[in-house]
Amino acid sequence: MSENETEQQEAEASELSESVATLISFDQQIAHIQAARAAVLANMGRIALAQIRRMTSRDSRDREIPMRAVAAEVGAALRLSDRTAQIRVDDALDVTESYPETFGSWSAGRVSERHVQEILRAGVNLTDAAAKALYDRDVVGVAEAETPGRLRGFAAALAEKAQPRTLQERFEDANATRTVRLFDLADGMSSLNAVLPSVQAHGIFNRLTQQARALKDFQTGRSDYGTKLRTEDEPVVDDRRTTDQIRADLFSDMLLTSVPSLDPLAGDDCGGLGAIRAIVQVTVPATTLAGTSSTPTDLSGLSLVDPESARRLAGTAPGWDRVFTRPVTGTVVAVDRYRPSDQLKRQLRARDQHCRFVGCRMPTHRCDIDHTVDAALGGSTHQHNLAHLCRRHHSLKHASRWSVKQKGDGVLEWTSPTGRSYTDTPPGVAFEPDLTDPPGALAENWGQPSAG
Repeated sequence: MSENETEQQEAEASELSESVATLISFDQQIAHIQAARAAVLANMGRIALAQIRRMTSRDSRDREIPMRAVAAEVGAALRLSDRTAQIRVDDALDVTESYPETFGSWSAGRVSERHVQEILRAGVNLTDAAAKALYDRDVVGVAEAETPGRLRGFAAALAEKAQPRTLQERFEDANATRTVRLFDLADGMSSLNAVLPSVQAHGIFNRLTQQARALKDFQTGRSDYGTKLRTEDEPVVDDRRTTDQIRADLFSDMLLTSVPSLDPLAGDDCGGLGAIRAIVQVTVPATTLAGTSSTPTDLSGLSLVDPESARRLAGTAPGWDRVFTRPVTGTVVAVDRYRPSDQLKRQLRARDQHCRFVGCRMPTHRCDIDHTVDAALGGSTHQHNLAHLCRRHHSLKHASRWSVKQKGDGVLEWTSPTGRSYTDTPPGVAFEPDLTDPPGALAENWGQPSAG
């Protein structure tokens, strides 16, 4: 590389670094202004609540008017519907009064409006003031170090730990509301909405996705299952449907006919699509499995599962992994299986749960297992040199100036082309936080960006 090319690269790196610093500053200012706006909205809401308290009428419709009037005022001024304005006023009241730690972090520009929305969404079922305070104290440290997408799962777990009632008790009440609803739409379409236990809902969607992909493989003559799907003289099918459209067609077909009539592999054994079964990865604490505690289980980092459903899943599973974690941090340290096979892969899946690039949530079954130090350069095939990366971030690691190091216990340190460092911690470290820590202490479990 010539001296001019080196100088050009250094100049570009410097300009990129300055741009990143400017963006960070802008986002902090935006967050500060948004928090200030929320404070104004909350104050308007408090004025409406004061008017309601002074009313003598006990008619609920009359008592709604002050808040509706304020919402209409906000909506008209900001060119919003009054319903949207009232949601903003309600959220502003909630965050300023029930989540002071979160609001303080937002005002200081350490978290964004999207982080706050995820915190409010996860805490929506917390009605006890003490539970909200406990949740607020711990969730803010996670929010300051994670993307809104990743915060969602952590916030749900922390809100669950703050609940005075167990998930099993609440699940039994919620399960009684399961239903299927039909909503007519325009242009001859309708929406079929099912409210189901999370295990069933995720399983249904996963199976439909697998079937849609298998159908596309058949039509193109390509298989991910090692099966010869078509003879060489059969023409390639030009099916232009999207995966979403195929999922919808399969959903209708199976509910109406039980077995998909469009299954090109159908036979005596229900064919290739009919044989596909849903994949649901559930992490079950040993005490829950034994029935000695009601600790909720985790559904692939997406939602929580009631203990009784988790025990039924474990009882019918053809095989399952036993995961050992550190008592305090929750870090996965070992995995074994009653019928051992591919132990290292299972350990990595249990540890990583998703792509390990900063902020990415692509599940492990759609990722590659990457050698942090290339095998060709002497990198070992060992858990301390392996991590799941989705195709997008696997390519980024090899084709750009992004680099990554293993720091131990599965912690990855990514370095950007501008020299900034970002630490990515395995999800297991955060799933069982110590709620006795002082406010903000949880942030130590997540690496903060720093200038390199």
